[in-house]
Amino acid sequence: MRNLLLFAALLIPLSVAATQSDCANISTSQQVDVCAKQAKESADANLNVSYQRLIKRVGSQYQVDATLRDEFMKKLKESQRAWLKLRDTNCALEAFEIEVGQPAYVTTVNNCVARMSLDRSVYLDKTLPDL
Repeated sequence: MRNLLLFAALLIPLSVAATQSDCANISTSQQVDVCAKQAKESADANLNVSYQRLIKRVGSQYQVDATLRDEFMKKLKESQRAWLKLRDTNCALEAFEIEVGQPAYVTTVNNCVARMSLDRSVYLDKTLPDL
C-alpha cells in the first residue's frame, strides 16, 4: 500500500505539469513559471535555427571568396558570444531585486531570455538576406 501511495504521489506532479502546458489559460503562479521556461526553451531553439540559417547563407554567398567568408564567420561568432553575454547580464539585472534561486527570479530571467532571444532571431534572420 505504501508503494502505491508513493507511486500516486509521483504521478500527481506529472499530471499537473501536463495540464499546465497550456499557456493560453494561465491561472496559477506555477503555470507562469512553467510557461516562462517553455518560452525560453522555444526562443533558444528558434535562435539556434536562425543562427544556423545565417551560417548557411554566409557559406552560400561567400563561396567564391573563402577569405571574406572566414572573416564574416569570425565576426559573427564574436558578435554572438558578446550578445549572449549581454543577454545574460541584462536578464540578471532585470531580476536583480528578486532573491536568486526563487521561482520569481527564474521566471523573470526566463521571460527576459525568451524576449531577447526572439529579438536576436529577428536580427539574425535579417542579416545577410538571401539574394
